[in-house]
Amino acid sequence: MKRRTEDAATEPASPLERRLVFLAGKGGVGKSTVATALALVAVRRRKRVLLLGLDSDDRGRDVAGLRPAPGAEPVEVLPGLFRQNVEGRAALEEYLRLVVPVRRVLQAVFDSRVYQYFVAAAPGLKELMAIGKIWYEVDRGRWDLVIVDSPATGHALQYLRMPKAAYETFTTGLVHREAKRVWDLLRDPASTAVSVVTVAEELPVNETVAICREIREQLALPPGCLFVNRVHAPDLSAAELGPAAARPRGGRPADEALCRAALAAAEEEIAWGALNESYGRRLAAETGWRLVKLPFLFREEFGFGDVEALSRLIEPVVAPAAKPRPGREEPQR
Repeated sequence: MKRRTEDAATEPASPLERRLVFLAGKGGVGKSTVATALALVAVRRRKRVLLLGLDSDDRGRDVAGLRPAPGAEPVEVLPGLFRQNVEGRAALEEYLRLVVPVRRVLQAVFDSRVYQYFVAAAPGLKELMAIGKIWYEVDRGRWDLVIVDSPATGHALQYLRMPKAAYETFTTGLVHREAKRVWDLLRDPASTAVSVVTVAEELPVNETVAICREIREQLALPPGCLFVNRVHAPDLSAAELGPAAARPRGGRPADEALCRAALAAAEEEIAWGALNESYGRRLAAETGWRLVKLPFLFREEFGFGDVEALSRLIEPVVAPAAKPRPGREEPQR
C-alpha cells in the first residue's frame, strides 16, 4: 500500500499530463474513436500529439475522416496532430539500420532465410520491438503526448507484458537494458496511463473487468480512465411512457402504424438504457476505475464532427484543470 499511496501523490490529475497514454480494449468498442477524441483534446491544450496505431492491418483505414499514415513516418493530419503506424517487423528493421550502418550487409541480413525464420518464430520479438519503438518516440522529446491505439485486448496485453518478461528473462546484456528502459516508462505513473475502452454489454464488460485487473494488479501499470462508449441515455422512463402506450387511438391506419413504431423504438431505447446502466454499475464496482461515459450517437455516417463532439464531452473529465491558451487555432479538417 505504501507504493500505491506514493504513486497517487505524484500522479498527474489529468491523464493528458502524461507523456504516454495507452488504450486497450475488446475489438469493435471504439478505441480509435476515443484515441482520436483524446488527441483533439490535447491539441486544444497546445500539445504536439502523436496518434500511433499499433501493429494492426486495419490501422491504415480512414479514422474519422483524418488523413491516413501509410508509410513509416508520422503524417500531420491537423495542426499539432500527427498519425503514425508501428508494426513490429518494421520496428526491428529500423533498429537494425541504426546498429548496422553498412547498407549491403544489412540487406543481406534482411534477405537471409535465417533472418526470415527468426523473425517469424521468435516469441514476442515483434511485440517487444514495437513497444520499444513507442518508447523511442516518447523519449526523443519530439512529442508532448503519444497516444497508442492498440489492437484487441489479447494482443494489446501481449505488448504490455513483453518488456517485463524480457527484463526478467534476460538478466544481463543489451536486451535486459533495453527492456528495463521500456518497462520503467510503462510503469511510471508520472509518465504513463493505461486506459481501457469498452461498451456496457455483457461480453465486453466481462473482458474489461479481467483486463483492468491484469493491468492494475498483475502488471502493476498505472491506470488511466475506463471509457464506456455508446451509452444509451433515454430522455424518458418506462413510467413516463406507460400512459402514452395505454392511450386509446382511433386515427388512420398509417398514423396508428407510426405511433406503434415510435412506441416500440422508445421501449427499445429504455431497455438499452437500463442495460447500459446496470453494466456501468458493475464496471464501477468491480474495477474501481474512473468511468468516462460517451453517449451513443445516432448517425447514418459517423465522421470527424462527431469525434470532435465526443472530445468536447470528455474534455472536462480528462483535462479538468487545463485551460486553452491563445496561440493555436482550433483543429479544422
